[in-house]
Amino acid sequence: MSKRVGILVGGGDVPGLNMCLKSLVYRVIDVGFEPIGVRKGWQGLLNYNYKDPTTYTNNFIELDKNMVRAIDRTPGSFLHASRIDPSSVPHRLIPRFLHPEPGSHKDTYDVNAHIKDVVQRLGFKALIVVGDDDMLRHAAHLSNDGVPIIAIPKTIHNNIHGTDYTIGFSTGLARSVAFIHELRALAGSREQVVVVETFRVNSGLSTLLAGFLAGVDRVVIPEVPYDPERLAYLVQHDKQLNPNNYAVVLVSDGSRIVPEKLLQYTPHLSPRSQSVALRLMTEEKAAEAHEEEFDLDEVLETGSTLAGSGMVVAEVLAHLLDEEVFLQPLTYLLRTGSPDGQDLLGATNFAIMAARLLSEERFGRMTAYQQRYNLTDVPLSMVTEGVHAVDVDEMYNAHEYKPKVNLIWAVQEK
Repeated sequence: MSKRVGILVGGGDVPGLNMCLKSLVYRVIDVGFEPIGVRKGWQGLLNYNYKDPTTYTNNFIELDKNMVRAIDRTPGSFLHASRIDPSSVPHRLIPRFLHPEPGSHKDTYDVNAHIKDVVQRLGFKALIVVGDDDMLRHAAHLSNDGVPIIAIPKTIHNNIHGTDYTIGFSTGLARSVAFIHELRALAGSREQVVVVETFRVNSGLSTLLAGFLAGVDRVVIPEVPYDPERLAYLVQHDKQLNPNNYAVVLVSDGSRIVPEKLLQYTPHLSPRSQSVALRLMTEEKAAEAHEEEFDLDEVLETGSTLAGSGMVVAEVLAHLLDEEVFLQPLTYLLRTGSPDGQDLLGATNFAIMAARLLSEERFGRMTAYQQRYNLTDVPLSMVTEGVHAVDVDEMYNAHEYKPKVNLIWAVQEK
């Protein structure tokens, strides 16, 4: 019976990730298996050519305890990571040995058959996948196809269905609050409005929590499009009420202007912000918008994305308030730094649980923390059933752009 176990990481780096990897290697060895690190997530499996031995050393690393002894002291991912979706890999990322026949060029390719073949050829007893919601959704797909997989959830956004906690969330939340408080001093000394932007994600939950804990004046989230005039009025009022004459607005990237006012404000934006705001529309939809036939919600359903929402909010507020508004994206700062105690414990406990699932051959499972059951495991397929999202009625005052005061620990599943 094979004892080889592949360990891979996908999605963005988070605090506590290397602690999880170290703990995984230690525990997997302790229960009698051989941990094999897969470099760059799914990409490591994609790039392996069993006919070329050099592709093994480029994409896999045989792990031991001494090799990972000190990795928990550094941020990032020891195994590196990628955001490749094996069901839709761009042509430029397809390795030469997998290139299709001439004349059959496509924009994207499904390489799942190759990945399953690699897992079988390398004799992996199982794959332990440490990833965000996108990574684990694909892991669930492969699990349904018969690949033995154990999953560990990690993302600062805490938006994975089936668990109330993900590795990195606690530190990311704490760092968000700390950075916002540091920016207050700058905003107060300049007597200005500061717009703080967080990562784009499919939910404003983590942004809402950070805004609540940091006591910001207004929070803008993707679930509720904002009216520029209403937001400007509220922010101006906040600034006037503040003894130090400043206001803080927290914006979850992916937030958008109400559809009926989008074109009204794009002329007042910089070219870059115009591009951001109008990226929600295809060229055809943008042309139709001038004929007042534009439906923003329909465009969103096509999969278009918006990155840079904080920049748009800052420029809109500067125009309406007729004063300088400064913008500070937190972005990758939230992924750096030392993990806090919660993420150290969470990473270690999830690794211990994953090794236990491995020794019991309980595949197709995900480690989880649930308030009702504490540490547990759930079917990996749960990650495909929804996302943790903001329950607007319960958690958000959509008219005031503020979190509701009864928001303490918030996981809402939709």
